Amino acid sequence: MKLRNINRGLVLGGVLALGVVCYTVYDNNQFKTSKPEIEQTMRDYIADLTSANVGSSDKLKSQLTDFVNKHYADYTTSDNEYASSKSGLLEEINQAEVAAQGGDITSAEYDIKEMSINKSGADGAKVIMIYNVCYDVSKGDPTFLTTNGINTMTSGNYTNADNYKPSTSSYKAIFSYEYAEFYLLRTSDGWKIATSSDYGYGEDYSFDDNNSDSVADESKAESEVIPDSSLAESSDSAENTDSEGADSVE
Repeated sequence: MKLRNINRGLVLGGVLALGVVCYTVYDNNQFKTSKPEIEQTMRDYIADLTSANVGSSDKLKSQLTDFVNKHYADYTTSDNEYASSKSGLLEEINQAEVAAQGGDITSAEYDIKEMSINKSGADGAKVIMIYNVCYDVSKGDPTFLTTNGINTMTSGNYTNADNYKPSTSSYKAIFSYEYAEFYLLRTSDGWKIATSSDYGYGEDYSFDDNNSDSVADESKAESEVIPDSSLAESSDSAENTDSEGADSVE
């Protein structure tokens, strides 16, 4: 009788273990089919983030608010205290003095250099990106939105040009984001961002009107240092995307 009970327990344990394995395989396969959609979601996110920062100051708050409402999901729990959520970004935008800034972003380019996509939880994904953005600025130091919240340009700290005048000089501002991290959730409206953050970025300002530097040129230089396959090269659950030509937003 004892042996029979033991055998029954072993059988039930084996069935349970087999069920877990089968579900895990099925879940991973389902996630793989979602990767193209997640990749496109992130490409749309960067394109919309870049374009939302372009325009006159009086329209900037509404543009940024619309962007956040479109791409972020309501999410309150996060293990990363430095990550930005929908509510936090909306609060920053509402409090920012964007209407009082001394200049506007008139056009922009962006270049997504690398992207890795991994499963995170039952209905989530983790995306790591490397990308550049180049803004054309009319004058002054505009406020703009990043994956980590509201930021303000600091062109005055980066120029030695004798003829640079903050009130009138136009320039290019190039930002290189080397590690941007996103957590996404599957919702009834598709994949949405739960939290976003970036860990360090480079910024460079060009004040020469004849300077041909752009985000596309910057990308070519960086590609010699950072190979396309450096993020999750051999992982079955990660997907890298090749760098494309710079995209423009006006």
